[in-house]
Amino acid sequence: MRQKRILNNILVIATGGIGDSMWCMPFTKALREKFPRATILVCCTERAMPVWQGVPYANMCVKDEFWNLQNLIRVADEVFDFGGIATYMEKEMKQDPIEVIFKQGELPLPKDKKDLRPMIVVTIDEGKRAEALLRREGANPAADKIVAFALESSTSNRNWVFEYVKEVTRTLIAEGIKVVWFGESPDYETRNLDDETNLIGAVNLVRKTGIRDILAILALTDVFVGPASGILHMATALEVPSVGLFGAFDPRVRNKFWTKSICLWHKIDCAPCREHWTECSKGHPAPCMKVITPGEVIEAVHKLLKLYPRPAISKLPIE
Repeated sequence: MRQKRILNNILVIATGGIGDSMWCMPFTKALREKFPRATILVCCTERAMPVWQGVPYANMCVKDEFWNLQNLIRVADEVFDFGGIATYMEKEMKQDPIEVIFKQGELPLPKDKKDLRPMIVVTIDEGKRAEALLRREGANPAADKIVAFALESSTSNRNWVFEYVKEVTRTLIAEGIKVVWFGESPDYETRNLDDETNLIGAVNLVRKTGIRDILAILALTDVFVGPASGILHMATALEVPSVGLFGAFDPRVRNKFWTKSICLWHKIDCAPCREHWTECSKGHPAPCMKVITPGEVIEAVHKLLKLYPRPAISKLPIE
């Protein structure tokens, strides 16, 4: 029945974390191609709304609230809700979320891998503001190699060891590479880098950037490093060479459609546990994250810098 209907009003409920919401983007784009005249509305959490800003395949993105949902469901010809497929549904958790979404939504998978990655729009003005911010902090996107680091994810069981982050940061700075830190925890915000040996030169943007700022800064960087989180999905969507740090989840159920990425993961006795919302029962940092060494990350960064060099003209916002 769905294959034969013409849908004029479509509602896509893309709730969950930022990454969960972004997994709905390729499907929403495919809906636009199938129903070019339809009104497509996306409902997601307030936190995830910025990643949908400006995308051409959705007419509007609204906040996930009872009254919004009630009114939108009432006028929709079809509602697609993929909440929980990657975090609660046991069978679906073992598959790539984007692939599962297309299967559940009964649309064929696009043949081009690019159409199976989230599409994000960053404006020239946002890029210019990000470039100015980095220059003020001593990092010049036109001349410097810049590596961005996400210090945390939404749950600590996916966070890498902070001492390892500092070790990698020191090494890269000594090589003349600029390092940018992203995060939300006040613990990282209050750290005075000037007091940390050989960490002078790192750009600490913890709690200083919103999602749109992070997107624009990512677009100016040469490599991104971080745990399985929304920022990792943003970087891969922008096709920024990325080092993904995985523990609780096997990266093969997350990176099937990525390019320019290296995923570091070690299969230990308790991994993959597929625990998304709970803390690790074995303590913090989680054992599956502790086994990823600084040396592996440094090697991966060097490899990506060599394989996928990003000349200034490909990064800078040019009108």
